[in-house]
Amino acid sequence: MKKIIPHLSAITLSFLLLSCATPCFAQFSAESKKTAVMYRDKGLDAQKNGDLDTALVYYQKAMELDPTLAVAYNDAGVIYEARGWNDRAKQAYGKAIELDPALASPYYNLGSIYEKEGDLEKAAYYFKQRVLIGDWNDEWSVKARKELKSLGISDPEVQEGFLDENMARMEAMQDINAQPSGNDLDPKTRKRNARLHLLRGKQLSSMGRFDEAILELGIAVTLDPKNKEIKKTLEDVNRKILATH
Repeated sequence: MKKIIPHLSAITLSFLLLSCATPCFAQFSAESKKTAVMYRDKGLDAQKNGDLDTALVYYQKAMELDPTLAVAYNDAGVIYEARGWNDRAKQAYGKAIELDPALASPYYNLGSIYEKEGDLEKAAYYFKQRVLIGDWNDEWSVKARKELKSLGISDPEVQEGFLDENMARMEAMQDINAQPSGNDLDPKTRKRNARLHLLRGKQLSSMGRFDEAILELGIAVTLDPKNKEIKKTLEDVNRKILATH
């Protein structure tokens, strides 16, 4: 079964959009958001038991209580898709991505719909986004990579985009420079840059690109020689290299 993300009913969503501007979402209390999560969980239980009608009711209730709950839109989208309502499913998945671009599931789900519809260009786009947004070796990322391969897009083509995407995200989140200058950096910046190279090294290692991972981790050690996580990761990669020879 696909990962789940629900959608507001069309009537409810239209009402919300017409009745308030963007700040409207702030009107929903912490209590209503908590209750929305509870209804979403009830929907998941109903869906697991095969009761899709009840699950959809719970998902829509969750979205009414918290219109920003992206996972609810994806969950509803899964049910729409199961019923053959592909247009509604695509809208739900798209809304989930709009609300939370870092949510991985709707990307794969959209890719699957477009692939079934024969729109292979859009299918490849969303499968690639699924890989870029998740962990390289998580279950659904691996499935997306297999789908891409069937569409003629190999792992090496996706890897560079994956690294670039993750590095850009980390730089934005951590305000760090991907090109450290060396000893002229202040201690705080050196530690941040060390973290960047550590994460890149881990990603390269997960892809089996051990030589490149060693280079990244070597830079990380130079920048932050007392960091135990960097040293341990470097040791792990070296063990992997030895195991492949």
